[in-house]
Formats: sequence, C-alpha cells, structure tokens
Amino acid sequence: MQLQWVAEMKEKFGLDFVRIGPEGVPIDASGAVWRAFDLAVTSVDAIKPLRRRVGWNQQQLEAHNAARARGVSAADWDLVIIDEAHHVAGSRVDVARHQLALDLAATTDHLLLLTATPHSGKSESFRRFLGLLDPGFQDGRDINASTVAAVVARSDKRTAVDHAGQPLFHPRTTQLEIVPWHDHPLHRELYDAVTDYVREGYLSARAAGDTARSFLMLLFQRLVASSTAAIVAALERRLETLRRAPESESDQLAWDELDDEESILLLERSGASFTDQTDLARLVDLARRTLSAEPDPKTAHFLRLLRALQRDEQDPEVKILVFTQFRATQRAVVNVLEAQGVRTATVDGTMGLAERAEAQAAFRDKAQILVSTDAGGEGVNLQFAHVVVNWDLPWTPTLVEQRIGRVDRIGQRVPVRAFSFALEDSVDQRVLEVLESKLAVILRELGVDKRGDVLATVDGLTDSLYVTAILNPEGLDEAGEAFAAATRTELQATSGERAILGEIAITAPKPAPSPVPGLIERLNDETDGAANAALRRTSVIVPGEPVPQVRLDGARGWLAVARVAQGDRDGASAAFAVFVPDDGGRPDPRQGRILLDSLANKRITSLDLIPIPADVHAALTRALSDFSYQHLRELGGGSLPRLPSLRIALAVRCT
Repeated sequence: MQLQWVAEMKEKFGLDFVRIGPEGVPIDASGAVWRAFDLAVTSVDAIKPLRRRVGWNQQQLEAHNAARARGVSAADWDLVIIDEAHHVAGSRVDVARHQLALDLAATTDHLLLLTATPHSGKSESFRRFLGLLDPGFQDGRDINASTVAAVVARSDKRTAVDHAGQPLFHPRTTQLEIVPWHDHPLHRELYDAVTDYVREGYLSARAAGDTARSFLMLLFQRLVASSTAAIVAALERRLETLRRAPESESDQLAWDELDDEESILLLERSGASFTDQTDLARLVDLARRTLSAEPDPKTAHFLRLLRALQRDEQDPEVKILVFTQFRATQRAVVNVLEAQGVRTATVDGTMGLAERAEAQAAFRDKAQILVSTDAGGEGVNLQFAHVVVNWDLPWTPTLVEQRIGRVDRIGQRVPVRAFSFALEDSVDQRVLEVLESKLAVILRELGVDKRGDVLATVDGLTDSLYVTAILNPEGLDEAGEAFAAATRTELQATSGERAILGEIAITAPKPAPSPVPGLIERLNDETDGAANAALRRTSVIVPGEPVPQVRLDGARGWLAVARVAQGDRDGASAAFAVFVPDDGGRPDPRQGRILLDSLANKRITSLDLIPIPADVHAALTRALSDFSYQHLRELGGGSLPRLPSLRIALAVRCT
C-alpha cells in the first residue's frame, strides 16, 4: 500500500513522497527523520510502540517508544492520512496502533481516515474510531446518523458518480472457471497425493502441538493448486532442507522465494521424521515425472480462454492481468506464454517503485499479458486493461477483490471481466461452492448488495472451511452452516453501525468552493504574515486540475501566484504574482499584482472552473521561475538559498 501512495501522489499531483521505515529511510531513535521530510509515507506497524526487543529490559523499551512517539507526533504535520484506518480503532484503548493514532490525531490540525469498513469490530471499536476524529465520542457523545455524518463522508464504489452525475465505475462480471483433469491423469494423481500428504501432516503436527508445521502443510495445498512448477520447487526444497536439517536463517528465507509473509514465517522451523522424508521423496519423484510428461492443466485452460477472449473482445491483443500467489508459478506461466509468442511483463514483491512503473509501461505499450504476484500488484494501476485472471485463489476473499481492483478503478472505460481458476473436484472448488451459496443467502437476508461488508467480515472465518475440505470433505456442509452462523454473528455485532452509515446520504459530489476570495483577501493583508500563511495552506496546482475562470476588464490571459521558499521545512517563504497575456506579450509581475487587487475588490463568491492544460501549466512555471530570482536572493539574505522550491499556489484564467 505504501508504494501505491507514493506512485499515486507522483502521478496525480507531481509530489515526491519519501518512504520511511523498512525498505525506505531508516527510523532513527531520536525521531529526527520525521522533520527531515515534508512528504512522507510509512506503515503504522513501522512506528507503533514495541512490546519487546531481544536484550532490552522494560525501561529501555519504554524510553525507546517514548522517543519514537515524540518524534513522529511532534513533527508538526499539516495533514495526517491513515489508510485502512479501521486497523487503528483497536480491540482495546491501550492497543499500540490506537495509541499511536491518538497521538497523531492530537498533534495535527487535519486528520483523514480512509477505510471501507469503519464499523469493523464491536460498537466500542467504532466509538474509538470516531473518537480519533472528534474527542467528544471518547467522552460518551451519542452515536447516531446526525453525529456520525458530521465527521464521516460515505461513498459507495458501485454507485459513485462524477460531478456530472455519471457513474465512476462500470459494471463488472466475475466467472468461476473449472479446470478439467482430462488429458492430465498424472496431475490428478499428484494433486490427490499431495492432499493426502497435507492431511496426514496437518493432523500429525496438530497432535504434536507444532503450529508452524501445520500451517506449512496448508501452504503445500495452496502450492499444488497453483501450478506443478510451484509444488515441484516446494517439495524439492523441503526434502533438501530436512536432509540437511539447516539452522541458519539464510537457508530458511531462500525457500521457494515465496512472496506471502505467512510462508516466510513457516520456513522449515518444524521437526520431521524419517517417514516424512520417505513420503516426500515419493512425492518429489511423482511431481518431477508429472512436470516433464504433461502440460499443466491451468496453462492449457488459460490458452483456451485467451483464444476465446480474443474472439469475444474482437481484439487479438486484448490485455489480460494474471494474478498468482507464487513466483514459481509466475515464472512458469511467463515461460509458456513467451514460448507461444505472447508478449508478457511481470511484477513481483522484490521490485521497487521504478521497476514497477517500467513493467506497467511495458504492459500498456507492448505486452499483452502482465503476470503479477499479490505483493507485486501493490501500487500498480492498470485501468487501461479490463480482464483479470486469478490463476490461483487466496484463502482471503477480500484479496481477490483487491486484485480485481487493479483494473476496476476510476478511469476504466469498459466493463471489467474477472475469471477465477479452480481445479475440478478440488479443495478450492468445493470451498468456493459452499462459500458462494452461504454468502448468497446472507446477502438476500440483508436485502441489498452489501458484499463488501460481508467479505470484510468473513476474511477471518474462511480458513476453517479449507481445513475441513482437506481433513473431512464429508463434513464440509456442516462446516458451511457453522461458517454462516459465525458470519451472521459477526454482522449482527456491527448492525447498528452499518445502519447508521446507511442513513448517511450518498449524493453527487459538488465542486469545492473556490479558495480564491479568502486567499486574495489574505494576500492583500500585510499583517502577521497572513499571505505566507494562506499560501502554505493552499494546495499546489497541478496540470489538469480545475482552476477559476473570471472576467476582468482589459485582461485576457493567465494570472499565476507562486510560493517560493527555502528548502527546509521552517525556512522563510514569499509569494508573488505574474500575469501572462494571451497575445504573446511579456509576463508582467506588476500587472499580476494589479489583477490580484482587482479580484480582491470584486469579492468573488462563485467561479466557473476549467482544467488547466499541461502546456499552460509548464509555461506559467517557466514565467514564474524567471521572476523568482530576486525573491530567492531576499530569502537567502543576499545569496541564493540552498534547496529552493517554487510552486504554483494559485492560477486564474482571465477573460
């Protein structure tokens, strides 16, 4: 999610955000790093208080946490945005994430919480969530539609509209593709053999209290459902590990190069008997023979689907986004497609932001298929494509929604089509049939399509269905009833919150009131640095953004106001205006100031808005830069300051 924020801010607003924490700028003990950057993205878990650290006593922990909390909360943020903010509501008030959110809420003027499930959890969790926005809720303020509407703006993706009232999202269809076993007898034998191995290994590990090995067994089930290549690599690595009995962390972390964090935690930390090695050796032999003797069933099915899509879409170059959980599967898919002459691109969790951007561009301009892992899909927006194939299915339903969301985005021009592969008569197929049937009943009971609410609720309940399908297939129907009952209980716990949110009207967005009248008034007020303060609070104008259009006698062109500042956060800043006429005349700062005075005298209360073209934005930037030299010298005390910055704080089209 961090990479997506960095990419979106750069693409939409031209702002360069810095990642702080793991894989970014390290967090130092003093917290000084937070003051070093005006624009920062981090994860809550990277900065929340530590509960323990090897070799530290409680006093050291408390001192470290206090310093880190002071560092981030005292950095004087103008705006704090918390994405997936339901995670900071906390199951209790003393939960570390919630305490961090309270500190940030108390020290910033502007707080924005983003979440699809603000009602996640019990009522007290919802109260803690609202209390971050308004402390009155912490003190017992009544929670009703009126009080919630004062701090919550609700939108629904499927009914969201633009300023003209047109839908922002097209309809979409999802289709389960059952992959047949015919012509793949060895693959069916391998799948059944691995499922038996998983069942026996899981029961053995559970009886021994070996949680890590029990989860590892379930991981094998996901691997064999993904691809032959993935399960071969995993079985070979597991057998090699057991024979060498390695202890080093480096050996563990190399295992199959898996993307998902769960597998990293499971790597080879469990014991094994000679029987395990014997069974594994037999499975490895079968897997190798299968890989060499038969094409992978899902690969053959995908090639048939590709030809069908080319006919349906009447486009031989129809672009398709393929998702898989494992890089071994990703490599196998790419190898087959390229051998067929299909151009591909890839993204995975090892790639940085620039590499992902290159892959995204390659998919847009050259490749027909983008094969992505779940970790790689973060931060990649692909609304120029509209077909998604889930090569394998995660056991978390909302993750499938997130995959489809890579193309089901604002800017998508056609209906989205999603296809999910499941092997015939497999654990995945059986669970999906039960899951969909139970969800359909629950959605009918709710009376409206609240699929998003339901999926967020069931994420933590689906594992039991998969485990039952592996251990006791005959008991799956009974497990489905238990799943449905648990889902209803969870939904009931948030029924009040969902009802309140449902009463908050969703209306077409209105254009934001123009900041020009108040801003100009402050620009003409020379007291208390009001102009600079106003400009520091004003958004930077970016190409394509709606800007005011006003009629002024004797002026036809563009009026632009720049904020020029020293590079450091607390450095001095100044504002100046320039008028750029349409007739090709010279940019004029004197005329710019006169026009500002004229606008202030008109006391404008409403304005027409037009998008500022990219070429005009570039021309205004050049003009403002030409006149910034003297202002920069003044800020630098006679010499140019270090790391100066200049931004367009206001643009007005004069007619």
